[in-house]
Amino acid sequence: MTRPHDAPGPGVDAPAQREPLRRFLPVTLLTPALGAALGIDGGALFQILAVENLQLSPAAIGTAFGLGLLSLPVQLWAARLPLHRARRHVQLFLWIMAAQGLILAGLLVTGTTGVWASTALVVTVTAEIALSVLFATAWQPLLSARARSADRQRLNTFWPAVARGVLAGTLVAFSASNTAGRALILVVLAAAAATSAVLLWRVDEAPAAAPAAAVEEPTSPASIPIPMKWILASFALLNIGALPLWLVYLDDVAWPTANLGLVAAIQTLASVAALLAWRTTEGPLHRRANVGVLLVLLGSLTLLAINGTVDTGAERAAVFALTATMAGGATYTRVALLEAAHRTVDTDNSVRSFTYLDVVASSALQLGLFAGGMLVTASSVTDGPSPFVVFVVATTIAATATVIRAGHHAAPITTERGR
Repeated sequence: MTRPHDAPGPGVDAPAQREPLRRFLPVTLLTPALGAALGIDGGALFQILAVENLQLSPAAIGTAFGLGLLSLPVQLWAARLPLHRARRHVQLFLWIMAAQGLILAGLLVTGTTGVWASTALVVTVTAEIALSVLFATAWQPLLSARARSADRQRLNTFWPAVARGVLAGTLVAFSASNTAGRALILVVLAAAAATSAVLLWRVDEAPAAAPAAAVEEPTSPASIPIPMKWILASFALLNIGALPLWLVYLDDVAWPTANLGLVAAIQTLASVAALLAWRTTEGPLHRRANVGVLLVLLGSLTLLAINGTVDTGAERAAVFALTATMAGGATYTRVALLEAAHRTVDTDNSVRSFTYLDVVASSALQLGLFAGGMLVTASSVTDGPSPFVVFVVATTIAATATVIRAGHHAAPITTERGR
């Protein structure tokens, strides 16, 4: 899962009991694969089981992903949840994920299709809401309060890259497995989630926040700096158009015989490569953001060139290439934009700014998934240009223009900006 709330926010370590990295590591390694299985942020594992095992329609899948927008009011309210309950909220999230993984495994084992298969859509909507309300508002604050600074940085950079590698392997294994094997993988993920929740009992709760903090936090929307508004717009457009429901589109329209697990693994490994390629810098970030978004644009134009069915070897290679290019470029752009956000905000507007960033990024992704589901269905019955392809190209062009414009509004570099 690659949302902005997965990155450390501004602030400095306060004197507190620090826990060893190993107590947080299981959650970091598990959440990408668990989210992919339950359909969080359009999870690839869920897309595969939805179309291949449960025989759900693209429109139904996209609609379910789009219903994640229902979490917005609750997520904004959840920003007020107390810090000292953060560990318990993460544990509750993991228990809910474990139960939902078992539900999906049950649907596969029983060969459920038709109306009852729609239970899987309820699972993914509930999982998205649980992520937004319980995990997104608790995990990073818990790390801030209980993890050492160096460990926290590793938990937000190197280990997420390793976790995505684990996800890539899981995708390949899931795609190659029969129904029983896929159910077993879901059961293992559910057991891992429950075990991670139990292990977190060894972590002390975060301390209660000072009462004055809530009073001093500004509430005016005008407190969001102009550069931050351009960053928000960039995240929105990038998340809307970066290949929503790509696996479903390939299976239903362009390449029905494709190995979806392999395509998803390429997508994941490209994101991992982008994370590992990142080098810390105190210099300008707009050039890196521009490079990343231009790769996304190049990939979308390649998709335009192969509009229609994928028949030849060259077209298959082009699918793999554009999948890697767009996934890697989007990840690299998000990292650059996120660091730019940290440099833009200050202590007076940080909470509001990063809450908006999470809401905008996740909502845009869900909106893209909803639109993608409708456009995949339309593309399957259209003889002319694919509506899905036109949508992806148009949104990536808009994202490119917005990211470049955001660079012109970049905040000046200062040593402690956003810290």
